[in-house]
Amino acid sequence: DPVPDLAIVSGLYELFRDNALIARSLGGLARAMQPGSLLLYTNQPWHPQLEMIARSLTSHRGGQAWVMRRRTQGEMDQLVEAAGFEKLDQRIDQWGIFTVSLARRL
Repeated sequence: DPVPDLAIVSGLYELFRDNALIARSLGGLARAMQPGSLLLYTNQPWHPQLEMIARSLTSHRGGQAWVMRRRTQGEMDQLVEAAGFEKLDQRIDQWGIFTVSLARRL
């Protein structure tokens, strides 16, 4: 059976408020990957248009406003570390809205 050596999670975790769901997802990735495998993950610690997005994107919430779950970078990194990864690097855009981080499975 092939074993993944790279996992990419982009734009997903902002959809879920509950950190337990994120932890379960990251734990599943960690169990599926060999030590040394890489995880590329994104985060949005801040977004200037949250109100507009919440009022516009209601179709998947039964007509309710969708409020993106922002996490500080530290909070996201703690979830990744608790799942068995070590953060190696991070990039952030000039406005501080989007981050891309790289971690290695321990």
